[in-house]
Order: sequence, then structure tokens, then C-alpha cells
Amino acid sequence: MKGEGKLQKLAGLILTRSKYVISLWLLLLLATSLISSRVGSSLTDSLVLPKSESQTAADLLDSQPSLHSKGSLVVVFSSTSDNPLKAVDIKLLISAITRLPFVESMTSPFTQDSTSISRDRKFAFSTVKLNVSNLGNREERIKKVIEKSQQKKRSSMQVELLMGDDQSSGSTSSHTSELIALLASLIILLLTFRSLPAAMMPIIIAVTALLIASNLIGMVSHIFSIASFAPILSTLIGLGVGIDYALFIVSRFRQSLHQSHTVEESILTALKTSGRAVVFAGLIVCISILGLFSVGIEFLYGVAIATSISVLVTMCASVTLLPALLVLIGPRIDLFSIPRFSRQGSKRQPEVSRWQSWALLIQRHPVKWALASAIILIFLFIPASHMRLGTADAGNNPADSTSRKAYDLMAQGFGPGFAGPLTLVATIPDGADPRVLDQLSIDLSQDLDVAQVLPVEFFSDSRLAVITVYPKSAPQDPATDALISRLRAHVIPTTVGSSDIQVYVGGVAASFFDIGVVLTDKLPAFVLSVLLLSFLLLMIVFRSLLIPLKAVIMNVLAIGAAFGVVVVTFQWGWGQGLLGNKGGPIESYLPLTLFAILFGLSMDYEIFLVTRIQEEWQRTGDNSHAVRKGLSETGGVITSAAAIMFSVFLTFAFGQERVIKEFGIGLATAVAIDATLIRMILVPALMQIWGKANWWLPKGVARLLPKVKI
Repeated sequence: MKGEGKLQKLAGLILTRSKYVISLWLLLLLATSLISSRVGSSLTDSLVLPKSESQTAADLLDSQPSLHSKGSLVVVFSSTSDNPLKAVDIKLLISAITRLPFVESMTSPFTQDSTSISRDRKFAFSTVKLNVSNLGNREERIKKVIEKSQQKKRSSMQVELLMGDDQSSGSTSSHTSELIALLASLIILLLTFRSLPAAMMPIIIAVTALLIASNLIGMVSHIFSIASFAPILSTLIGLGVGIDYALFIVSRFRQSLHQSHTVEESILTALKTSGRAVVFAGLIVCISILGLFSVGIEFLYGVAIATSISVLVTMCASVTLLPALLVLIGPRIDLFSIPRFSRQGSKRQPEVSRWQSWALLIQRHPVKWALASAIILIFLFIPASHMRLGTADAGNNPADSTSRKAYDLMAQGFGPGFAGPLTLVATIPDGADPRVLDQLSIDLSQDLDVAQVLPVEFFSDSRLAVITVYPKSAPQDPATDALISRLRAHVIPTTVGSSDIQVYVGGVAASFFDIGVVLTDKLPAFVLSVLLLSFLLLMIVFRSLLIPLKAVIMNVLAIGAAFGVVVVTFQWGWGQGLLGNKGGPIESYLPLTLFAILFGLSMDYEIFLVTRIQEEWQRTGDNSHAVRKGLSETGGVITSAAAIMFSVFLTFAFGQERVIKEFGIGLATAVAIDATLIRMILVPALMQIWGKANWWLPKGVARLLPKVKI
């Protein structure tokens, strides 16, 4: 076959030019590092949804010089005594903050008719306009100014910062999660290979690939809009698949080497078998993730690009750099072996026997095992049906963070809706009566879910007007979503419908609402397209109808169960004590993104296990023997690979950003379920029940399908 010929040519090139291959990778690392250090990165925290009503409102506001700012934050003041806030203390602090070079202006809560000070004058807030779009470490500089002012005055006043976006600050990573993940992976690899050089190979490949991918993502961020969390997510995915891919190849290389084959023969065998599977699996992951482009939401493009870059680089490193290193190390890969386990062969048969015994146990009562596993999956799936999409804000941050404290103080002093006001932006054409907006303000103030409405503000020679509405409910509250829908569908059309004035409901809460609605609408079509594509690919690979159907259903159950755990942990708040985040809606883009990633990753173990079963079926024609043999020979490797990926994903669940925690828990749960309930129980049980029907494919369909061998 053409694909096999290309891999043979690649293997031949690596065998004869291994030092050149290694040098090329080192040069690539050096070049991307130098360029990346020069150009840096341009990441964004904004969720932009073009053509949405909230985005139209934001664009109209940005068109006004007096309203436009590159960034903003809110400083919240609270009296720590029974006395009201002192104006002199706040004014001195405002003066100190406005002297910072990146601060454009700062409002005072003590102006006439101010609505930014509470009735009891114990709470107040000021809006800070910035002349920079990325706050970065400037938040710390503002904090230092506040601390210095507080120390000087010994003020009985609490001061906290509320960011202008939904997260407390930037998305910088201390790399602690990555280091813990690497250490955990190394321990698992040592237990798997019982050899230090063999265990280090996947680590070297993953780290090298991720450094290059990180540099490339930084450069690409100047071309595409890439979210600030995307590099962390791409690291999470790249680290997991990178170590797994290298594990498969190193495992096959050592197996061949221990069968008395030469280094060259072992590398060729590893590339022709595990190498082909790695390339296929990597491409499937990328295709699945790049499918996010079909959704048509620009914000997701950067996430797809960053993650795909990470997977592609790790895949290429696994089939080029890794074999080149194996050429150099050769038989020395078994040096420094752990005592009592110095020879892989000495432990291979007992391990295979254990998995064979497990396979026999499943095959004796396949229906009972299948039903038990299905019940567990459905039970875990149930919470996913209660998933509420939105976007986390400072109210979901850990209780000890300044943004969470500021959020709670705003809610305590003014009401929960003051943390996320609705901004109604009106365009007034020539001849239209602007007094209609005064009537709209009256109608808005009479709504039972509205706490306060500010007077109408006019701009651009009265061609543009702004009405600020404070809901009684918090930005994440379903009541706020209902209010937004009611304003758009009934209140505004009833009041201004007969005029030519156009009113757009905007603000952070409205933006979150719009994004959630659009992504919810697009989710079914996206899921269906991914399922159909996966079904077709697996049908081509395995020449079967039941196997791809089983794979699609099992993957949906596994991903649904993972969503269920995410809902329980982050929406219902059951993980607050461990992870520190208050319960709230699930990020609206998480189901789409997580589904795309997980469906690609799930192909790994499906292909690895079923391909081995198919080989035995084609050799013997005995389905029961094929299932037993396939499970016994791949069970150990799949378990090790899943343990590595699980540990990598789980370490990210203890990071700083809520969205990364959600991805970490979701991915770790899905991998654990996929490698245990799915691959080790449901797949062998169902394949035992179906018998020869597993491999049935109508002749007419078989003639239409191309022949692909993995």
C-alpha cells in the first residue's frame, strides 16, 4: 500500500540519517524559540460573537470615543466599621491609581446623583478605564498601590478589584501542573517499562514537541484570535497524547527487540504497526478538533488551531524524532532496569495471563457485564441532562480571591445584578422622537425583575443613547436570562416598535446569554456530523457495521458520563471544597470543544484494541479467541496509556482557571471510563455476544469503501 511504502521510506531515512533528524528537531526548537521570544504572543480574553445583538451594542459603544476603552476594571470599597466610607480616603486612593501610566481615568462615587455608592454609604465602587487591552501583571501594581495607601492611612476600609471580564486576571500558568503531570507520567512509565531509558523516551518526546508547539501557538496568535486559556488546553492535550503515542511506539520497539530482532528491524516494525496507528489517531484527533470551524464561531477557531498544532507536532515527533533517538540508544534502552524486573519477557506472560483470565471472566457472562456497565454509564449520564450553559464570572472564583470578594461586596451593598448590568444601546435616526426612550426607561423600571434604571444618556448629537439597567438577579441567574429574553421580545418592541429607533440589549450578561443560545443551537448538528464521520471512518478501517455502531454509541455514553461528572462538580458545586470554585453554569463553549477533543482521543484505544482483535479473527476465524487474545495483549498497554493520560488531565483540575479545571475533570473522567468500563468490559462483552456478526458488512457497501489497513 502507498501509506505503508511511505512509512518504510521514512523509516529508511531515519535509520540512515538519525543524527540529521535529531539535529533538524533541535534547530526547529531553537528557531521557534528565538522567533517566539522576539514576537511574543497576542492572546485574548474576549468572547466575540459577530452579528449578535450584544456584540452590535458593544460595537456601537466602541464607536464613541468617550465610551471606548481598551480595558476596564472595578474597584470596590467597603467600610469595615459601622461608620460610612470616608470620601477623603477614597479620593486619595483614586488619585494614586490614576497616576499609574496604564490608567486612563477613574470615576468617583462621590459625584452628584452618583449611583455607585450605597444608600447607607458603606459600599461604593469606581470604574477604572485602561489604555491597554491586556492587564497582565498590572493588576499586581494596582494592588500594591491599594496596600500602600491602606497601610499609610490605617483605614477602616476594605478595597477589592473586580476585573472587567469574566476571569480574575490573565491566564498565566506557573507550569506547576505540567511538572506534576510529567512526574506522575514518569512514575507510571517506570512501572510499565521497568527501565529508566525506556521511561524517559516518551517524556523527552512530549517535552520537546510541546516547547515547539507552544512557540508556534504564540506566533500564530498574531494571525488568529486565540483565547488566553487555549495554550494551557493545548499543553494539556499535547502532553497526554504525546506521552501515549511515544509509549505505543517504544513498547512495540522493545517487544520486537526482545524477540531477538535487530534494532533496525525493531524500528521498522514499530513504525509499520504502532507508528501507523499513531499517525491515524493523531489525524483523527485533529480532524475532530478542526471540525469546530464548521460551527462558525470565531472564538473557537483559535482553540481548534492551538490544540491541533500541539497534537500534530507531538505526532510528527513520535514518528520521526523518537525512532531517531531509538537508533542511537538501541539495546541500551534496557539499561538501569529496576531489580527483579530487568527483563520484560520475565513479566510478560504473567501479565498476559491476568488479562486473559479477565477476558474469560467477561466472556462467561457477557450480558450481565454489559448491562452492569451500561447502567453505571447511564447513571453518570443523567446529570448531563441538567447542564445549564453560560459563562463563569468572578462569582465562581475561589472565595479568597480579590475578584470574588469584590463580586460579593457588590452584591451585598447594591444587589446581585450590579455585578453585571445590562447596557441598552439605542440608535436614533433623523426624525425619530428620542422621548420614546424616556418612556422605555419608565417601563423598564416597572419590571419586577429590574432593580434600578439609570437616566438616559445621549451621545453623538443625540444620535446614540445608552440606558443602564441593573437586574435584581445575578448575571448567571436564569432569571437574568429570562429578563434579557423578555426585554428583547416584549418590553422594547412594545415601547419603541412604532418608531424608527433601534434598541440593542448588551452588556456582559447579554453577551454570555447570546453565546450560550448560539452554541446550544449548533451543538446537535455538530455532534451528529462528528458521529457520522467517525462511523464512516471506523467502517472503512474495520469493514464492519456493528463495530463502528458500537464505538459511536459507547463513545457517546462515555462522553455523556464525563459531562455528568462536570455538571455535578462545577454546576452543582459538589467539588467546591476540593477545587475551590463556587457552583455555576458550565462554560457555553465547553460541550462542543470537549466533545470534539474526546471523540478524537477515544479513537486511540478503540483502534488499538479492535485492530488486534481483528488480526486474530482474520488469522483464526474464531471470534471468542480473537476477543480474548486482543484484550490480553493490549490490556496492559491501554491501562498504562490511560493511567498516564488520566494523571496528566487530573493535575490540570487543580490549576487556577475554572475553565481549565472543567476540561481537566471532563477529560480525566472520560479517559478513565473509556479505558475501564468501555474498552475492558463493554467492548469485549458486546463482541462476544455478537459473535461473527461483528465482522459482517454488506457486499454492496464493501465494494464502495476504500481499503485501509491500520
